[in-house]
Amino acid sequence: MTLLASLAFFLFALGAAAVAIVVLARAGQRERQESAMLRLRAMGAAADVEVALLPRDERIGNPLVRSAAYLLWRTGAEVEPQTVSRGLLVLLLLVPLTLMLFGPVAGVLAIGVIAALGYAWLAGRGAKRRALILEQLPGYLESVIRILSAGNTLDESLAAAARGSTEPTRTLFLSVGRQVRLGAAVEDVLVETAEIHHLRDLKVLGLAAAINRKYGGSLRNILKSLMNAVRSRDVAARELKALTAETRFSAWVLAGIVISLTLYIYVQNPKYYADMWAQPGGRTLLVVSLLLQLAGMFAIWRMVRSAGDPGA
Repeated sequence: MTLLASLAFFLFALGAAAVAIVVLARAGQRERQESAMLRLRAMGAAADVEVALLPRDERIGNPLVRSAAYLLWRTGAEVEPQTVSRGLLVLLLLVPLTLMLFGPVAGVLAIGVIAALGYAWLAGRGAKRRALILEQLPGYLESVIRILSAGNTLDESLAAAARGSTEPTRTLFLSVGRQVRLGAAVEDVLVETAEIHHLRDLKVLGLAAAINRKYGGSLRNILKSLMNAVRSRDVAARELKALTAETRFSAWVLAGIVISLTLYIYVQNPKYYADMWAQPGGRTLLVVSLLLQLAGMFAIWRMVRSAGDPGA
């Protein structure tokens, strides 16, 4: 049974790795499809291709697929919802095999650990990318203001400023520009992008663009105010992070001390947990302890994240 359980774990991990490879391999597919769609429209394509102009989230009916797609898009992987759906289907097909070979309890724990590690990895990449975007946003908005002052429209200014920006801001706003060229309203694209990437500053920019389109006004003043607000918030966030460094370190110590103690007991006396697992009461105690530890680590992670994640 140990060999079969190890094989199931290997197959599940291999399936997750295969899904990750497919996602990365098709990361640029959306850009190529949008370029092709733009050429088709320029040549007078049929009306049935207009479905590609819909915002991406409106074409995702399954909330699980939508959540997974948003999680991947936050990392910068521009994959199609169909690819995400196929990847989730592959992982779903591996779940019964894992439960059959590991058993109900151990199988659920193995799946939970792999899912948690995968989510943490993707969320970490998305958070790092989002932090870089927030760091580069004031400089980008300053470039947009200069281009607007030359008499260009907002969508032209966003695209021109994006071409002179660095990653990941460049990729983000070039994607916004492509969707606008395909026929979507700039304010709708900005609001959708803000919801996907958890960037409320882009939502403010989208609402300002919508108000400007309907009632008029000065976009440059709004952009200047937004740029100053982003810079002031970044300074305040850095100060808060410095003031709470000791508290955050204590939180990580509290989260890690239980894991370290568990590993120490296992190394010193491996039969201790084996004897507990062999008894129904001990098995229940171990499972409940693991769930409580995970819940505590999640609560600590949320508190640490709320102290150092501005702009959400």
